[in-house]
Amino acid sequence: MRCYSHLGEDDKDNVSDDILQHHNRRFSITLKQLVVAVFIIQGRSVPLGTPNFSMSEDEMPNAELPDEVIRDVLSRLSVKSLLQFRCVSKHWRDLIADTHFVKSHLKNVLALSSHHQILVPTSPLLSLSYNASLDDINASIELDCPFPKPRTSIKILGSCNGLVCLIDGTRDMIIYNPSTRRHFKPYQSPQQVLHCSNRIEFVYGFGCGSNPNDMRVVRFPRFARDSEYIKFKVCGVGSGSRVSGVVAYNYDFIDTVGTFLNGSLHWLAHHSSNDDENRVIASFNISEETFRDLSLPPQEGSLPYYISGVLGGCLSALCDDMYYTDVDVWLMKEYGVVNSWTKFIKIPLNTGIENISYMMPLSSLNDDEILLEIDLQSFVVYNVKKKTFRHVTVAHDLKWFGDAAIYVESLLSPEVLCVLY
Repeated sequence: MRCYSHLGEDDKDNVSDDILQHHNRRFSITLKQLVVAVFIIQGRSVPLGTPNFSMSEDEMPNAELPDEVIRDVLSRLSVKSLLQFRCVSKHWRDLIADTHFVKSHLKNVLALSSHHQILVPTSPLLSLSYNASLDDINASIELDCPFPKPRTSIKILGSCNGLVCLIDGTRDMIIYNPSTRRHFKPYQSPQQVLHCSNRIEFVYGFGCGSNPNDMRVVRFPRFARDSEYIKFKVCGVGSGSRVSGVVAYNYDFIDTVGTFLNGSLHWLAHHSSNDDENRVIASFNISEETFRDLSLPPQEGSLPYYISGVLGGCLSALCDDMYYTDVDVWLMKEYGVVNSWTKFIKIPLNTGIENISYMMPLSSLNDDEILLEIDLQSFVVYNVKKKTFRHVTVAHDLKWFGDAAIYVESLLSPEVLCVLY
């Protein structure tokens, strides 16, 4: 008779294993077993010392729980646990694969901003886990490269709802789910391959429209002069590959990878008839397939701004000071409202870190700390209040090919995307 009255950290998977052993007989799960599984898998303290949790397995009620209860509890588990729980029964496998369940699970994951993943574009790909305290930053996993052959360079084009878009030096593209390891390589017609070989530069973006299911990859000629020759490419979930035609724009893009926020993709650019000093943010609405200008923060010096991504749900921009001793981080507090640009913090470049030539904020960990990527080779945490840096040790020494990206765990299948490249 097995008793769950005492479980430690080393027993994290024991309850899951016990549950999985039921797959050879008619499965019946109790609320207690589900609750214990959730607590153990999430690494939380299980109140097994209380009377309600001191009963043995033989003493547990055997009444089967309604599907809605099981579905709600499972939707709060990690992808790793859910992939294991698919083996419990055919019913559970179908439940976990259900479209509505996948959406519910993603909604719960997106609400947990304290625990996301970092994908580092190395070969092999490297996935790092972190939480608000970065206690598990060393929990790194090497992922098999989804490209058919080892590549000399891999670039992350964007992350959305647990899927990431990758491209290599030959312009092969992959939609990849790092949590499930599933990937999809879009078809390229001979004409598309020919266009890619004509040395025309492109910019890319990956995101979703007003409907979370409206996920798309887009590609534009980098310079407006080429837009009359190459139509921009876009596709949506389940819509198949399609060419949407020519979009009216006169941008020369500075950024080559768009930043996704609020149903739009954003690139730093300038109008092709202007000089570099007249920079704007080119914002592309994914659902409407239209461009509009967003102004950068007010210019305080002679050095230009550049887009750094998203921090705390806000579009962010960086600018070096005139002495190159600090970096100003600006946030657009109210999306689309120019007057809402606010100087968030000033990060010194001479505090605890030497010879910094490149810095990119990746994520706000909490009210006090920001995760930074340094020189495409390391991570540090900057404490806003204390104005101190904390180096983050990664147990790998791999060459980075580009910026890392934050992604969330998701069950979404990349096969539902028919990406035109």
